[in-house]
Amino acid sequence: MRIVMTNQKGGVGKTTLVFHLATLFANDRKSVLVIDLDPQGNLTSCFLRSDLPPQNNIALVCEDKRPEPITVADHLDLVGTDSSLSRYENHDPMDHLEAIGSWLDTTAGYDVTILDTPPSMGLFTRGALLASDFAIIPADVSWFALKGLADLVKSIEILRASHQTSIRLLGIVLNNVQERQSFAQETWAVLDDQYGYLLFKTTIPESVRVREATSQGIPVTRLNPRGKAAEAYRQLYKEIVSRLQTV
Repeated sequence: MRIVMTNQKGGVGKTTLVFHLATLFANDRKSVLVIDLDPQGNLTSCFLRSDLPPQNNIALVCEDKRPEPITVADHLDLVGTDSSLSRYENHDPMDHLEAIGSWLDTTAGYDVTILDTPPSMGLFTRGALLASDFAIIPADVSWFALKGLADLVKSIEILRASHQTSIRLLGIVLNNVQERQSFAQETWAVLDDQYGYLLFKTTIPESVRVREATSQGIPVTRLNPRGKAAEAYRQLYKEIVSRLQTV
């Protein structure tokens, strides 16, 4: 099962969600592979405190080579990246669009693969969507996020139809929510009206603890297990697992 985390807007917490969901799946004794497709390499930095070895870089896929996963925790492997990936962003999509999926077809033994993508509908994001079974869209509560969300959902549907891929939208999650912010409630109402069941009931609150945790490479569920953010991630994880069991 392959899940891609995507949004064309930056700053919505894609990488933080991937980091926490991957660790929660692994804590549930699922074998997990996480893939960093963002040349910024932020997800890679969450798991590794040192430089990424060349053989573990997803950029190798663009050279028709096979990167090797590196174990970063119990039941959890990573194929990371760094700024070297950016040199392939402007390559002809026809050359590399299906390269991620072709490589993933050669990997075996993982219950869950989670892909983190750049904040754009470029080569790597489209390749990840084509290679995945499900997409999760994190969104913040800004007006620009709402406007872009409709475009992203439409882009996924167009990609699915044009390439006859099986990608399905698993859900939309509101992230970095300030609990007392009235606009957050208004945003929830708008999204619920537009997307209904696709909207996850769990929202992830804005939290200094989460930023501290990711900067240390420690999930907030371990750094501050009784906090609101940790509980929200656990509840979202339960929602995701429940939804996967019914689709």
